[in-house]
Order: sequence, then C-alpha cells, then structure tokens
Amino acid sequence: MPPARSKLFSAVLDSIMQEHGVNQVELSQRAGLAVSRLNNYLHGNYRTITPAHLGAIFGALGGTPAENASLVQAYLFDLLPGDCRGLVEIRIPGAREAGKWEVPSKGLPRDFAAALRNLYVLCVLSVKVRQRTREWIAIMRETST
Repeated sequence: MPPARSKLFSAVLDSIMQEHGVNQVELSQRAGLAVSRLNNYLHGNYRTITPAHLGAIFGALGGTPAENASLVQAYLFDLLPGDCRGLVEIRIPGAREAGKWEVPSKGLPRDFAAALRNLYVLCVLSVKVRQRTREWIAIMRETST
C-alpha cells in the first residue's frame, strides 16, 4: 500500500494516545483491530481508513468530541492533494478547535515555511516536543526584550 500523502492523522492519533496513556496493543485490543493495522495507521502506511475503523478507534480511546473531530480533520486533510490544501477548509460542526492544518506561509521564504510546517507536525506528534517548544518560546521572549 502506498503511504498517505501526509501523516497528520498518524501524528494526531499518536498524540491522543499519549494523552490517554494508551499504547498500540491496548488500543488494538479495545478497538478490535489487528495490531499490524493500527501500526500501519500510526505510521501513515494506509490508503484509506474505513468509517468502521475510525468509529472503533473513537470508541476505544474514549476521547472527547474535539479529539474525535481533530482525528477526522487530520484524516481528511491527509486525503487532499498538496495543491488543494490551501483551497479547502475542513471544519467539524460543534468542534471547539476547527483547526486548519496548513501552516500560514504567505510571504515566508520557502525553506523557512517548510521548517515551520515540520515543527508544527512534530508538535502535533509529541507531547515532549510541545513542552520543549513552549520552553524555547519562553526563552526567546525573555531574550528578545
């Protein structure tokens, strides 16, 4: 199977699993999915994810509606070709965080915009990266005054 165009769904799923303290084996057992299938989802090695599998993951994680909405948004964003991502906004009615996954890059040098997007994806992927990024921002604010 070819990998998904983007790995935001994988990153969001991993982040929510970390927040809930659930590993792949636990989630696969709770959701009734093979560990290998869940591993493929977590590594972006899928073409599509069935609605039944999404529902099973939602139920197994016991996440909030906002977390479930974030998973759906990320998955739909992954399905869009890169050149269409700036044309479409994916919103989930009732979600607190409508979440545009595309990092604004208008007017930024191409390399800087790519690095910024990579940082954003890393922050979605890892609690530790989010914590370190917060610390780094605080240090940068202190030194810039």
